[in-house]
Amino acid sequence: MIGLVIVSHSKMLAEGVKELAMQMGQNKVRIEVAGGLDDENNPIGTDPMKIEEAIRAAYSEDGVLVLMDIGSAIMSAEIALEFLEDDIRNKVVLCEAPLVEGTIAAAAQAMSGSDMKDVIAEARNSLHAKNVLLQPEKEIDETVSDEQNELPVDGINLQIIVPNKQGLHARPAAKLIEIVNRFNARALVSAKGKKPVSASSISQVGTLGAKNGEVLDFVIFGKDADELEKALIYFRDANFGDDDKEIIETTTKKIVKSEALDGAIHGIAASEGIAVGKSLWFKKELPTINKENVEDTNHEIFLLHQSIDRVIQELGVIQKKITRELTKEKAEIFDYHKLLLQDQDLLKEVEDTIRNEKINAAYVWSSQIKKLETEYLAMDSAYLQERAADVVEVGNKVLVELLGVPKKKIVLTHACIIVTDELGPAETMELDLNLVQGIITRTGGETSHSAILSRSLGIPAIVGVGEQIDKIMDGEEIAIDGSTGDIWTANHPDVIADLRKAKEVEQVKRQESLAKAKAPAVTRDGKTFQIVANVSGPKEAKISFENGAEGVGLYRTEFLFMNREDAPSEEEQYQAYKTVCENMKGYPVTIRTLDVGGDKPIPYLDIPAENNPFLGLRGIRYCLQDTKLFKTQLRAICRVSAEYDVRVMYPMVGVIEEVLSANELLRKVQTDLNKEGIAFSKKMKVGVMIEVPSTIFFIPQLAKELDFLSIGTNDLTQYLLALDRDNNSVAKYHSPFHPVVLEAIREIISRSKKAGIEVSMCGELAGNAKATNLLIGLGLEKFSMNSPAIPKVKEMIRAMNTSDNQTDFQIDSSIRTLEGLKKSLGE
Repeated sequence: MIGLVIVSHSKMLAEGVKELAMQMGQNKVRIEVAGGLDDENNPIGTDPMKIEEAIRAAYSEDGVLVLMDIGSAIMSAEIALEFLEDDIRNKVVLCEAPLVEGTIAAAAQAMSGSDMKDVIAEARNSLHAKNVLLQPEKEIDETVSDEQNELPVDGINLQIIVPNKQGLHARPAAKLIEIVNRFNARALVSAKGKKPVSASSISQVGTLGAKNGEVLDFVIFGKDADELEKALIYFRDANFGDDDKEIIETTTKKIVKSEALDGAIHGIAASEGIAVGKSLWFKKELPTINKENVEDTNHEIFLLHQSIDRVIQELGVIQKKITRELTKEKAEIFDYHKLLLQDQDLLKEVEDTIRNEKINAAYVWSSQIKKLETEYLAMDSAYLQERAADVVEVGNKVLVELLGVPKKKIVLTHACIIVTDELGPAETMELDLNLVQGIITRTGGETSHSAILSRSLGIPAIVGVGEQIDKIMDGEEIAIDGSTGDIWTANHPDVIADLRKAKEVEQVKRQESLAKAKAPAVTRDGKTFQIVANVSGPKEAKISFENGAEGVGLYRTEFLFMNREDAPSEEEQYQAYKTVCENMKGYPVTIRTLDVGGDKPIPYLDIPAENNPFLGLRGIRYCLQDTKLFKTQLRAICRVSAEYDVRVMYPMVGVIEEVLSANELLRKVQTDLNKEGIAFSKKMKVGVMIEVPSTIFFIPQLAKELDFLSIGTNDLTQYLLALDRDNNSVAKYHSPFHPVVLEAIREIISRSKKAGIEVSMCGELAGNAKATNLLIGLGLEKFSMNSPAIPKVKEMIRAMNTSDNQTDFQIDSSIRTLEGLKKSLGE
């Protein structure tokens, strides 16, 4: 890695620049300083000997870049070079870049392992962004940017035939961008004879419209071109990350009007089910955006970026909610939205227009979104046409922030069927599932993202109704059949009555299903297994109880801390925890203490940036550092324990000392509560998450300090295999079914039983019905899972005879690999 030397007349200035640069280089870059003179009376100056010493300290085989401030600093640096041996001197470069900006830019570039040429280029170009912001009317030196935008003279040519059924739609397009941006290389891509576009721009890649079987032509160039080529080939072999079994084939539906419809309004059947109720028209029109001349274009650009940042943060919260309540694949819908907002090509075009034409940001952004929407609607693929709705939704979110208008959300006060022009995926996820009976939209298709989410949430939906939707009056009683696409207004009372009866039959069947779900999970030979839920708040707890949960095995409290300006108070936490317990009707509730850090950042906690946040300050480690916050949470939990069967669980435990420290704090909190006369349960059970592999080896010690253990297979898999679960490049091997992970699970269960401590599982594997038989064979007796999985897992257990289940998993020669294991399980 390139080393850096800072030469300044002032020692304090040199140290300050180093501090900034170390932050940008994430403390990975070796940076040395040679500042001032060792003379108390005359401290300002430069010393060649100090510079020589700093160069030697920063030296590496990749070279040393020296940045200087003014005057004699340059002469002193040149003299210092003469003191060096030839082999060292030849790898030292004196750079004329500005000291502060140049050093910061050089450190950021050097951190990635770039060569000297790239580091120097970044240092020299460090004033470019400042010039753009402060001197828009002047001619700006675009040398470096122009070089970057030139077509390559040569490069690696790669042709990829689009393998997945739905083609290069939003999700694979987002993954493609993520792959390209991971390497120190660039790529241009074209399809169907279209002009090549940047493969790192979602707004450009998304409009290629490449279908299944069509050819994508890539030209790859840059330092990591070979590695990027391999990654793109792997991406192709992985079917662009799509599971075609889960993707609905796009079909062109004809709206047929016949006497059989007998006056029904007809649309596209998007999510099956019958709904009968009052209609609620939802209009979400933005105010008229006029074209206005502005003088302070920099302020307009600042406001635009501020608005975009807020929307990205909001989308991140929604994405986590979908991952939690549905699946990670459904959450990936929003990768496209976020990448669109981070698309440098799109943003540059908007910024240039604002700056050059001196027009307000709202008008320029709105025009750009309309242009992009038009491009999608003009495509010959119905699936890609439906992505226009995503563009409009995310674009409008930015406009709402930019214009400062109130965010218009669908707030339901009574059960109803929502009628609207269009509904985005984010809006769909914000609906109150207790009150929304159905959805009708003017636009959209069966593969629109809101339709996909409606199916996952079990909301009957009809989309693409067109102008016929205007026949539906606000507040009138209507009925819809999501299986046929038929909508019946109040003019057809007989049909509505028939559908209401059909709905009642549906509800009876559902109640029977729920009643069955609430029955215990008992095998045919009489063995009972405990099935509990993973929840993130009171609402999920209520749904989980209805789905048959016999308690909460994991209450993720971090969601109470997210998407706000400061931490929740003790009283607020107490009320939230109490409501979850109330909704579980007396069943035990395990509350996990704050699990923050890694992939769950909380801005107001000011957790410092880390080189590897997944191995850094997260989970119990953070709580033991921020003891004030931790004690507040423990107090709230203890107070609830006086009234309900509550357990407390520490996350991310890696060493026994963390458990001892956490328990000591818990005892202090209980002592304080006792002195204050506040009730709590002295028998409250305490446990930890088993997700760090090291914990497997001191389970006997844990058993002496704790009451229970819970296996978190998500992180356990990640840490055991050293595979980032969110990295597509290594996703092939990331599986809780990997023999190594299963061997670890068996060892945890075995050691826990020997130590006499209760053990359960709360990771995603627990809710996978395909794994139920296997986990029971490994000795697991308590499962904690997301609510929708509970009925199916219970059904699997009831059909089982444990005397027939002699699963004795061993890593023998036949199942050393993941594929071998799948074959042995008959998958």
